[in-house]
Amino acid sequence: MSKIGLVIGREYSSRVKKKSFIVLTILIPLLFGLAALAAIWLGVKDQKHLKVLISDPLDVCQSKIFVAPGENPPATFYFTAEDLNGVNYDREDLKTYDIIIGISPTVFTNKKIKLHYREEPNLNAQKYISKKLDLRLEEYFAIQEGISLETYRKIKQAYSIEMEDITTMNLSDEEKEMAANKTARQAVGFGFSIFIFLFLIIYASQVMRGVLEEKTSRVVEIVVSSVRPFDLMMGKIAAVGLVGITQFFIWILMVFLILLGIQYFALPEIDPAAFQAMGPVPQGMDGTAVGTDNEVALLIFEQINWPIMLTLFVLYFIGGYLLYGSLFAIVGAASDSETDTQQLIIPVMIPLMFVYFVSFSIIGNAEGQAAVWGSQIPFSSPIIMLQRVAAGTVEPIEVIISLIVLTATFILTTYLAAKVYRVGILMYGKKASWKEIYKWLKH
Repeated sequence: MSKIGLVIGREYSSRVKKKSFIVLTILIPLLFGLAALAAIWLGVKDQKHLKVLISDPLDVCQSKIFVAPGENPPATFYFTAEDLNGVNYDREDLKTYDIIIGISPTVFTNKKIKLHYREEPNLNAQKYISKKLDLRLEEYFAIQEGISLETYRKIKQAYSIEMEDITTMNLSDEEKEMAANKTARQAVGFGFSIFIFLFLIIYASQVMRGVLEEKTSRVVEIVVSSVRPFDLMMGKIAAVGLVGITQFFIWILMVFLILLGIQYFALPEIDPAAFQAMGPVPQGMDGTAVGTDNEVALLIFEQINWPIMLTLFVLYFIGGYLLYGSLFAIVGAASDSETDTQQLIIPVMIPLMFVYFVSFSIIGNAEGQAAVWGSQIPFSSPIIMLQRVAAGTVEPIEVIISLIVLTATFILTTYLAAKVYRVGILMYGKKASWKEIYKWLKH
């Protein structure tokens, strides 16, 4: 065990001192911060509050546009009885308006409204203006046809179809709410799964490259004389994993500090309401504002059992990395060049990519056969199981069995990887194949 520790210390120290590690560790959060700053600046710049002038000679709108309480409109409407058709919009009294709309007497026959802008409004503003005008004109048309405004609004009110699982009909309101947010909670688990997937892709492949570099440079011939191949392989896998965790923690800390700096120093004058305006305000059937996305997100956050979620995340994170790290080590030990790895890596990458696409398909169906089996098969359980745990559709016994199977598979693949590693790291000049690797396993 002490030799494995020495290998881990040597590998970890050498990797974190590399210029590439230092540069990437600093550069990626900075690039992320610059991208975030640019996105915020462009988004806020694009959220300019618009002044909209409606030319309404027929007084169709009656100088009113309904704005729901709590709504944060991207535009304010102004009205004039003057017919502005054919008028020069650069006229001094019209220059203050960003958008000029003309409602012609033929609007109810041709269903066309001309909107003239100085700068093209963003999509959110376009939808808002269109929706408000459409509603107001429909109300006017209903009144002209002898339908009262109250009756029209009752007719216009959309039906809310609520889907409910038959199995939840006898549950309490709190339990029903938990069931209703199941897909949203699963999406949180999906976020954890994607993190594990990215970590596996980036750092397990670094294990393969590290083994290949030592093999081609013949350094391993010296090291293996004092350290068993198994200890060397385990030390390398563990060290690369620790390097990855270190890098991720630094990234998270730097990104947090950069975003904090952007909020307090770079953009102190921005009104938080501007960010709310980037998306539509949720409204009920009567047009009044309802619960915000932040409130819904907070509810979902409270429904997740975070101690269990984070504990299982760590276990599956470690188990998945060790499993795939040992498989990537096999490829590195059996290859003589980067070209050889491209062929040998395919059988390892195919199940990983397959699981990645399956993880998308099971969102909203955490109880389906694909999700159940995927959470038990060791090659997919690190990515699939966390979705089921977050959704609350898994029994404790299923998690225990999944972890036992994952651990047993990791031990088996590590044992097999050690056998291949022992022969492969000292094999030069011969192009390995999976058939050849199978022979090495017999020794």
